[in-house]
This record gives sequence, C-alpha cells and structure tokens, in this order.
Amino acid sequence: MDFVTIDFETANQFPQSACSVGLARFDSDGNVLDRFYSLIKPPRGFDTFWARNIEIHGIRPRDVADAPDFAYIWPEIELFIGNDFLVAHNAEFDMGVLRSLFSYYGIEKPDIKYLCSLRISRRVWPGLSSHALTFLSDHFCLQYNAHNALDDAINCGKVFIRCCNGKLYELQDLRKFLIVRGIEFKHL
Repeated sequence: MDFVTIDFETANQFPQSACSVGLARFDSDGNVLDRFYSLIKPPRGFDTFWARNIEIHGIRPRDVADAPDFAYIWPEIELFIGNDFLVAHNAEFDMGVLRSLFSYYGIEKPDIKYLCSLRISRRVWPGLSSHALTFLSDHFCLQYNAHNALDDAINCGKVFIRCCNGKLYELQDLRKFLIVRGIEFKHL
C-alpha cells in the first residue's frame, strides 16, 4: 500500500501564495519510491513575499520569477498522486492551500483522501512536549532541511510510518489503527 506525502511553502499568509511544493511516494515499509519538487510562481495579487516567510523557507521572489504557476504543474502533481491517499503534517494548512489554488485557477477539485500526521502523532505520543515536524524529526534523529517542501514531505512520511509502528500492511489494517485513535480519512 503506497501513500504520498505533500508539503507547501507560501510567500505570505494567503494560501494562494504557494511558492513551492514537495511530494514523496512511500511504500508500506517506509521506503521513498519517488519524489517531486517544484517552485511555484504565486499569482498576481498573492505574490508579495513576507520577510518572515522568506526567513522560514529561504525562497525569494527572484527564485520563482521564472517558475511555473500551479495550474501548469497540477497535471503532473495529479499524476504523481494517482489513486493513493495523501499525508501532510498539519494537513489543514496544506489541504487549504490545495483547495484555494483549485478555486483560484478554476480547477475541478479531485476526490482525494488524506490524513494528518500531526493529528496522528498527538494521539500516538501524547506525552511529547511538541508534535511539530521539526521536533519529531529531531526526536527520531531524522536529518533534514526544515521548511524545504520536499524534505518536509519526506520527513512527514517517515514520521507517519513511525506513528504506524514502522509498517503499513493493508488499508484495512491502517483503518483499524486509525479507528482506535479516533481518526478517519478526510476528503479534499
């Protein structure tokens, strides 16, 4: 059972301001099978980069000047996701970015199932002082470049696999795991 992780970085507080996206495909053993990364040129009106966001992810306006817009890369992202479910750390943010971009560009919203590894990690490890991806990555000695969309997507998958005791067998087993923790798949 494969799954795909996703992470967006934004230029400012508006979800339409996505300036990069990273996706990683995992198998049930936690191996990264494939990866996708792209800078994104935010649409006019949402293309002002806030200093705080630049400080976090390091992406500047000049970096995305010649980047494709989301509508251009969406077919490739959609093909990458295929029929698999998505996992994102703080999924409400990333799914909000997706919904906003679909709306802005008039793209029909696909029926994609997703899970939030942040929410799951809070249920699995309630005693930890934080459940931020940077904290969990450090806690589990996972090396990565925080706030790089691809690295965030990859570490999201690694944390998700750890949440699931290191292996996902079948979708029915995952559903049982989630039910015990009061979590369900959500739909985009």
